Amino acid sequence: MTKEMLDRLCQAADRDAVILEVHIFLNWVIVNSKSYAMSTLLNGMPGLVEPHGMDTYMGHLIGRNALEIAGEFLNSRETLKRAVGMACLKSILPAPAHYAEGNAIDRNHEFAREHKTCFIGHFAEAENWRLQGFPVDIIELFPRPGDIHWDDSHEVLSNAELVLITGLTLVNDTFEEVVRRTPRARYRVIMGPTVPVSPVLFDFGLHQVGGTVIDDYAAILRYCCRGGGSIAHAPVGALRKINLLKDTENDQI
Repeated sequence: MTKEMLDRLCQAADRDAVILEVHIFLNWVIVNSKSYAMSTLLNGMPGLVEPHGMDTYMGHLIGRNALEIAGEFLNSRETLKRAVGMACLKSILPAPAHYAEGNAIDRNHEFAREHKTCFIGHFAEAENWRLQGFPVDIIELFPRPGDIHWDDSHEVLSNAELVLITGLTLVNDTFEEVVRRTPRARYRVIMGPTVPVSPVLFDFGLHQVGGTVIDDYAAILRYCCRGGGSIAHAPVGALRKINLLKDTENDQI
């Protein structure tokens, strides 16, 4: 996440909220301040470092100003702090007044059938579309068979008309480069449980913002503390996917 983007997001955040709860799980971080919010915890990200030894305790954050911690931790080079910082930031952003519910990827199904599409991140829908013959490429830092490594993605990204971007690009410092590499993109979509659902992101080259809202915090805490990974398998009613659309007249539905 660029300094400009972080500053803009922080301007819209609740400046007085304090951290009430911090939960660290195998795959997720969940913070409660003004509201409950989650962020992906993914270790091994290139360019970031892991916590040293057993220095992972976050209980000292309880009662601290959430905005201050968000700013400090999102500037850290440590994966755990980045995840906690993003969850803090999301927990103090205002709830969007207008949004559309549903999977961000599904909204672009028909457009992707006919137009050059790139996914930044390996999504199940991307693989399904590729198997169906859609003109889809999958770009990954950790590519699976058939994927393209991020380092080798310049050419395919330069021709992409639709770009669907994992929210992890906001915490691993690749988002700005994704935008630079996709000058012909007609639509850029960022999505996932790490994404702050804010219209501020529209000013940074995006046309759709897809995120995840916690509706039943007790259910999602139980799921995560038992090792829950994919949000696709979270308890029914625990989470809700929502989307902000920059231009509803040209939306892909």
